Amino acid sequence: MKFIHTFWTGPSQLDKHDLISMKAGWLSCEYHWMSWALSCLQAKKILGSITLVTDLKGKEILIDKLKLPYNEVSTALETKLDDYPQQLWALAKIYTYSIQKEPFLHLDADVFFWKKPHADLLSSPLIAQNLDVNLEIYRVALNEINEQFARIPSSFVKERYEHTNLYASNAGLLGGSELSFFKDYAIAAFGFINENKQYLHSVNTANLNFIFEQYLFCALAAQKAIPVSYYKGPVNNPVFKDYIKFEDFPEIDMIHPVGGFKKYPHVCGHVAKKLRNDYPEYYYRIIEMVRDDGANMRSAVYTSPFLKLKELQQLETEKPYLKEKKDFFERTKAAIEYINQKNNTGGKSYLSIEFSKIDFEEPVVVFNADDNERLLDIYHLESEIEGFYNTLYINSENVIKLYSADKDAYRRIQQVFSLAEPDLMQIRIKVPEYFVSLNLFWDWKCNHKDEIIPVVTRNFNTEKSEWQVILLPDILSKDITTHYLDELDELIFDLVKAPISIENILAGMQTFFSSEEITENYNSFKSLIIKSLKLMLYSGSITVIK
Repeated sequence: MKFIHTFWTGPSQLDKHDLISMKAGWLSCEYHWMSWALSCLQAKKILGSITLVTDLKGKEILIDKLKLPYNEVSTALETKLDDYPQQLWALAKIYTYSIQKEPFLHLDADVFFWKKPHADLLSSPLIAQNLDVNLEIYRVALNEINEQFARIPSSFVKERYEHTNLYASNAGLLGGSELSFFKDYAIAAFGFINENKQYLHSVNTANLNFIFEQYLFCALAAQKAIPVSYYKGPVNNPVFKDYIKFEDFPEIDMIHPVGGFKKYPHVCGHVAKKLRNDYPEYYYRIIEMVRDDGANMRSAVYTSPFLKLKELQQLETEKPYLKEKKDFFERTKAAIEYINQKNNTGGKSYLSIEFSKIDFEEPVVVFNADDNERLLDIYHLESEIEGFYNTLYINSENVIKLYSADKDAYRRIQQVFSLAEPDLMQIRIKVPEYFVSLNLFWDWKCNHKDEIIPVVTRNFNTEKSEWQVILLPDILSKDITTHYLDELDELIFDLVKAPISIENILAGMQTFFSSEEITENYNSFKSLIIKSLKLMLYSGSITVIK
């Protein structure tokens, strides 16, 4: 079987001079290229080979610059899709499916394999990642099509899906041996777009991809009575949490950060650190490519004149690398704006308490004690973050020390959880060298900036509770990460304040569970504690002793 990636950089007439800065849904552009590299390298390692179908610009980046070790490279996409907008990226994949001459499995470039799929799956006439069931994104897009398009395939007509279950085949993995099906499928998909080109502007163009790739595939397979074999079970929740369990290594079979998960810092961190740990040559090549292009990186440590790494050429400190100005008080300012809007202050900021680290054009007054308490809570958190940041990243010695420790920590975690259980039990754990512990009354954590306003709004309408929070260095982004401990985490954190083995952690945690829970289901208890340890180790809130 042939395993394939597709990379279309858009119509050939498109200006592609800034393509290196392309994020493709990721939090920052370097993670986009790291995802390509990790997907390619893991496919080569686990599946044995991987083919790339791309255009000339795609070949220039992935092959000429990054030197990814594809077994075959085709530029068959060059000029083939020049009549279609870049937002219809799934057309490139469908074109790739249609030109195959042997059984194949296509992988999205954010799919990472750790184990080869079963032979029965790979020999199936049609293969997909999973069956999507009643996900709202399909219904919304189909409704738009019915409202705005003139020519609609019978399977897209509202009466066919309105009062029944709505199924689609997720194309994170897509392929099979029924090659004639893929030719008919491509004719149907391109025909649908060609007949409605004049109406594309009236719908969410990006959402069409889910319809003419995934929904159409499932509908056409049903129409032709060709069974589809799925790699994983049905999904009826758009969150897809089971697809991002990096912490389950080495037991995981496959990871696929679907949709918004690409913006989660911990997901991006896993992709970066896994690539750096297992394939450092490609990791540092990506950093150099992005840095030399002048693109903005979240991995700010690599633009620091403090850092000189043997894996990188010596930094040219005179080069004007882009640096993002840090604002430590985005959530505090959002909280003040929320209070202003709630109280109709006409855009002015009013505060009765002193915010010495924020400059305001207007005097500030908070109208009630509840708002005042919430505002002080988030200001306290962000003030501590600023102070910790200035302590950590003040000189080259600290930066280099933190970077080396970060590399070592990830490698040790991966090694530790690959050990046989008797050896794992003897591994010793402790608190990290650098951390700040805080007690807060609201949960202010945000995975990315888009969540700031919803989090602030929620907290100003939520009663106070108690949270133990650990501030930790995030050396790659040269920033501070915030880890909120749940009840189990708090107990573990207290236990490891003095170095302690995993075996003794398990013994110590037994005191917080009933004797029935321990004796009747010890394996479940042990799995729960080990899982919590893994999550805390990957977050950096505890660490493995060398």
